[in-house]
Formats: sequence, C-alpha cells, structure tokens
Amino acid sequence: MYKEILGKITAGKELTETEISELISAINAGTVSDIQIAGFQVALLMKGASLKETSFIAKAMRDNCVQLKPKVLGELMDTCGTGGGLSTFNISTATALVAAAAGILIAKHGSRSIASLSGSADVLEALGVNISLQPYEVEKMIEEIGIAFLYAPLFHPVMGKVLPPEQDLGIKTIFYSIIGPLINPAFAPRHLLGVYKPELLDIVTYVAKELGYTNAMFVHGLDGLDEISLLGKTRINHLKDGEITTFEVAPEDFGLARCTLSDIKTGTPAENAETIRGVFSGKITGAKRDAILINAAGALTVGGKADDFKEGLCLAGDIIGSGAATKKLNELREMSNSFGKSK
Repeated sequence: MYKEILGKITAGKELTETEISELISAINAGTVSDIQIAGFQVALLMKGASLKETSFIAKAMRDNCVQLKPKVLGELMDTCGTGGGLSTFNISTATALVAAAAGILIAKHGSRSIASLSGSADVLEALGVNISLQPYEVEKMIEEIGIAFLYAPLFHPVMGKVLPPEQDLGIKTIFYSIIGPLINPAFAPRHLLGVYKPELLDIVTYVAKELGYTNAMFVHGLDGLDEISLLGKTRINHLKDGEITTFEVAPEDFGLARCTLSDIKTGTPAENAETIRGVFSGKITGAKRDAILINAAGALTVGGKADDFKEGLCLAGDIIGSGAATKKLNELREMSNSFGKSK
C-alpha cells in the first residue's frame, strides 16, 4: 500500500480519499516506519497537496483522533489558530475565556508553541490550569462549566508520529500549518481561526467547509498576524451555513486605535498570563485590552451572541468589566485541578 501511494505522489498524481484514509490509519497503527512517514511528507510537500487531498487528510486525522462527545445542547466553538507569523501574547486563549463567559460552549484546542515563546498550553499552565486531562474529564468540564482545554498531543496520536520526521528534516508540512487547527477532537463546528499566511486563508476555509463547519471566521491580519489585527486591516472569510463571504475590517471601523507589534507582542508564558489577568481585572487597558476585545467580538459573532462586530465589542467589554471573564478563568483553573483530588 505504502509503495503504491508514494509512487503516485512522486508521479504527480492525486491520491484518493481511500488511499489517504488507509495511510493515516496505518500511521496510527504503527505499521508505517519513521523513514516511510518522512518519505511521504517530503514527497507530498514537493508535489503540493491539492485541496481535495488536504481535506481528505483532515478527515482521516479526525477519524484517527481520540474523539470527545460531551453531552451538551448547542454547538461547540474553538479559537485555535495556525500559529506562525508575527508573535503576539496569547490573544486567542483570552478570547476563548471571554466567549465562554458569554455562554458559548468552548472546546479550546491547542498545544505548546513551536515557533513563539508561548503557546496556548504554555500560557494556560502559567495561569494554573491543568492541561493533562483524560477525555472524560474534558467532556465533564465542557458539560459543567462550558469550557475545557484540549491539549492536542493527548488526542492526536498521528500528530505525535509525523512531528519528529518534520523536526529532523527541518520542514513544515500541511499537518501543522493547515490540518492541526481544523481537527478539533470534539468536532467543534464553530471556529474563530487565525491564519498566518494570506495564501492559506482560502485553503483553510475550503477544508473547513468540507469538514462540515457551520459558522466560522478565518482571519488574517494583512500585516502578518494570525489574529484579527490592531496593526492594520484584517481579511476575513466568513463561512456560514455553507456560504462564504469575504471582507476586510480595520480597528478604526470600530473606534479602536491602531497599535504597533511591540504593544501586543508575546512575552514568556508567565508574562502573557499576567497580561491576561491584568486585562480581565481592569489593571491593563489600551492596546492589549483592545486586541482581546476585537477578537472576542469575532468569537461572539460566530457563537451567536452578537449580530456583528460592533455589538460584539460592547458585549466583550461588558463581560470583562463585570468580572465574568476572570470568574470563568477561575472556574477553568479550579475544575481542571479537581479531578486528581476526587480519585
């Protein structure tokens, strides 16, 4: 099977959904060696994965993950982005907390950072959250407090097998730049997803549509951010009920001031944790607060709590000002650390 698949790729031919499914399942089962995985990755990178192949890989990866099925009413949402590009503090993690405080069911997917100082897992640990939970514990958190962190390495065994060859070869394939953010183990159909390269925006949108996403915004700051940007304009693909609309927004559209990267740049996990706490407590205002507000406005719109960005900005400000975001962070921290004590 492997040799036939590699032969097709090196000949520039497109793989079928069945071939990709069989290969990903074989990687998961451990019947494909590291050398063979590396060969597949390099060959696919050189050929270039088609849109169909990319969506087939995403579907196969979801089929081979540890699937979560919390018993809740309503659709789950994620705020996991691609990473890469210009590095800011953990805006998407803060956004997830604001959205959860608004009553949106959040399955926050993420991992440690490869390219920057602080990934979502890193900053959540610095905030005191236990990220190493069993599937049933994650499900219970979503059911009881409406938010949980899904630490990607615990739920995606295939990712753990494709990463080492990538690192050894010094290459970056679609597994992490495109596939990873789209394969939430809880199959969240709503998403605010930041993309770090403009050429990836339409690809990610296409794959998400193929995966059955119901309401999602795929955003790219034209200055190089994988967030809704305060530095300048942001291009947005909004996928809703199978239809895609594309538009651009700028901070001044909503009465916000533009800033520089240094105003919202990343620090260490501990520093970013202090930034999030400071914004939530009201001690930190200005660009850092505005960056959370504009991204939370997008999340609140996707989550059905606001009709548009302007309404979302007002609601996000109210949530932070009332202390609800801090309360939700405290709930996340306390419940994530409660399971070991109850055993």
